[in-house]
Parts: sequence; C-alpha cells; structure tokens
Amino acid sequence: MVKHKLARGLILWYLRYKGYRGWTSFWNTIYYLDDKSMESKRVKKHELKHIEQIERLGRFRFTIEYLYQSVRYGYNNNKFEIEARKAE
Repeated sequence: MVKHKLARGLILWYLRYKGYRGWTSFWNTIYYLDDKSMESKRVKKHELKHIEQIERLGRFRFTIEYLYQSVRYGYNNNKFEIEARKAE
C-alpha cells in the first residue's frame, strides 16, 4: 500500500531546494511539497511510476542504477526519470 504525505523537515527542505514537487521513498511513501502537488494527477503518476520501478528492480538495484544514470547522463536524461515523465 502506498502512503501519500505532505513533506516536513529535511524532506520538505530538499524538495524546495531542488524545486521538486514530489519525492518517492523506498518505503512506499510519496512525499509532496504542498497540497497543490498532492492533488496533482501528474505529480502522483510520476511518483507512482518510481514506486513501480522500485518494486520491479528491488530497492538495492534501483538505487545503484538510478545513481549511475544520474551521474552518467544527468537527472533529465536518467532513464528512470524519462519513464516517470512518460507516465505523467
């Protein structure tokens, strides 16, 4: 079961710092920047795709591959982010 929560503390700071509207944790929780982001179908679909990716690959493999993609190709060209944007 996926939990949806408003971000607080360090996660809220991170979302604001990066300019993100949502963030997916490995523990089936999606954190949102604010109420507007939490109500956004686009943000929700994007973050749910990340939940699906984690379930498909497992937490460890997803983390390694996601980090590799981000370092090698950058955030926007990371294959996981491309897939999540397509899901929007």
